[in-house]
Amino acid sequence: MRFRLALKVDRAQGDLLPLSYQYEQSAVIYKILSRSDRDYSSWLHDNGFKLERGKRFKLFCYSRLIPDRYRIVPKAGCMNLIGDGAEWTIGFLPEKSTEHFVRGIFADQHFTLGNRDYRVDFHVTHVELLPSVPLEPTMEWEAQSPVCVKEHAGDRTIFLSPEAPNYAEAILQGLLSRYESLHGHPFAGNTSGFRFELLSPQPKSALITIKAGTPQQTRIRGYRYRFRLTAPAELMHIASEGGIGEECSQGFGYVEPLIKD
Repeated sequence: MRFRLALKVDRAQGDLLPLSYQYEQSAVIYKILSRSDRDYSSWLHDNGFKLERGKRFKLFCYSRLIPDRYRIVPKAGCMNLIGDGAEWTIGFLPEKSTEHFVRGIFADQHFTLGNRDYRVDFHVTHVELLPSVPLEPTMEWEAQSPVCVKEHAGDRTIFLSPEAPNYAEAILQGLLSRYESLHGHPFAGNTSGFRFELLSPQPKSALITIKAGTPQQTRIRGYRYRFRLTAPAELMHIASEGGIGEECSQGFGYVEPLIKD
C-alpha cells in the first residue's frame, strides 16, 4: 500500500532543509508508527514480521519530499522551501490493517526534518491511499530515490553501479529476501526469467549522509536511473510497494512506474 501525505510547511524554525534528510525521514516514520503502542503492536502482530538469519527488513520505503517550490542553496548544502506545501509518498508492503492504521496514525501529525543547523517543521494536512499499480510481467520503472546495492570485500563496503555485472543478481536476491521476511517462507516460484535492464545512459550517483554531525555519521551511495524489470508478479509487487536494493527504510530504492513521454 502506498500513501501520499500532503504537508504544510511551518516556518517556525526556518525554511532551509539540508539536502541529506533521508535518514531523518526514516526517524520520523518510526516515531509516528510507535506513537500508539497498542495500535503499533497489533499492526506488527497482524502482519507477522519475521526475523531470519539475524537480518530484519522494515518493509517500507519512501520518496524524497516534493516541495511546491524550492531553490538550492549550494553554499549551505540546503534547499530553501519557497512554497507552503510539499508531498511525501510512503509505501508499506504489509496489507493487513495497514490502511486504517496508517490513516489514523499519520493524520494531523507534526514533525521536524533537518539537523542542528537547518530544520523545517511540517504538518500533515491529508493522507491519501494511492491506487495499486497495475502489474505486468515486464514493466519500466524510475528510481525516485537512489538505489543502493552493496557488496563487502574484507573490511570495505563497495557500492555497486547499476552497470556492474552482478547488479541484476543483487536486485533479485534483495527481492527474494524481502519476500521471505514478509511471508515467512522462501519464494517457491520460478525466477529463471528474471531480468533487470538499465535504460538510463548515465545513472545519477548520489552520496547521502546518514546521522550527520554525530559519531555514527556515515555515507551511503546510490544511483537514480530508469530500468526495465521482468519478474514474477509476487516479486514485482515487492518492488512496487517496498522498493528495490538495500537500505530501503533509510530513504533508498523507492520506485514508480515510468511515465513515457
